[in-house]
Amino acid sequence: MKKIGIIGCGRQAPKHIMGYLENGIKDIFLFDVVESRARDLAVQFNIKHKKIEDLLRKGDIDIYSICTPPNTHDGIIKKLIDNNKHLLCEKPLSLNLDNLIEYEHLAKEKGLTVMGGYIYKFSPSHIKMKEFIEANQSRVTKAYFRIASPGIQSGWQYSKNQGGGVINELFVHMIDLANWYFGPIENIEEIDAQVYVSERVRIIEKNDILAEDFITVRMQNRFGVSITIEADMISNDFVQYVNVSGPGLSGFCSIQPNLPLVMSHTDKKNNICEYGEFKNLHTSQIRYFLNCIDQITTHSKSTISESISICKTINKITD
Repeated sequence: MKKIGIIGCGRQAPKHIMGYLENGIKDIFLFDVVESRARDLAVQFNIKHKKIEDLLRKGDIDIYSICTPPNTHDGIIKKLIDNNKHLLCEKPLSLNLDNLIEYEHLAKEKGLTVMGGYIYKFSPSHIKMKEFIEANQSRVTKAYFRIASPGIQSGWQYSKNQGGGVINELFVHMIDLANWYFGPIENIEEIDAQVYVSERVRIIEKNDILAEDFITVRMQNRFGVSITIEADMISNDFVQYVNVSGPGLSGFCSIQPNLPLVMSHTDKKNNICEYGEFKNLHTSQIRYFLNCIDQITTHSKSTISESISICKTINKITD
């Protein structure tokens, strides 16, 4: 029976807990620097918690989820890899390119599955859209990626020092999708990054600064597809969708069940407009993660290599 450790008991942890439970795993241990958070969440789900200092003392836990702020990821990842643990880490896996290259080398050497938490690739709509793009690759010329969220009242999410802000919170998801659809970005043409909700400065630490809450980036892949990504943390509601187009074709998809999957091609009669049912993407992601560990599935989604590509693009944008 697999035993799971979940590090960090904020808003992402329940999603991971449900993902493991829905994959038939009940032996789950929670860890948090604030022990009461781990204890309260453990009571809610009828699972176990441990003190953070006991993180690696329970040697039979070989699989971990990391659900902590981005600036804490490197220390935790290095410790887990050094102790031969498989891990699924909320995005971005790391903000440091050299560290990612080291993790890739170590994980390969030790035979470990190290996976970034990019859940949108497990959406049935996005999977169908990728197939549509691949079938019409020579005709797709433009793509627009949109994601927005009001954010939460948590200081780290807007903190530059803690790795918060719209780039690491939302934009990374769309860069990941863009790379998955079209291959790595080759050329960045235009960037507009702003702080609009400046009063959030009240909830970050005194010596910190606000990270951007709005960004638009226009870029190209190596085939010349024009890709625009717009992300913000100033909208009242969550929204996410992708639109692709080219001569005689258009496509639209989203993880939101209230938005349709649309795939239209003037040369074909089997155009599609359909609504999907809600699916817990964390359940699908964690099933894939566990299958990779068991070598049932070859690890090809949300790899360290993909995180390296994402990090290179973000470095170009933020430099």
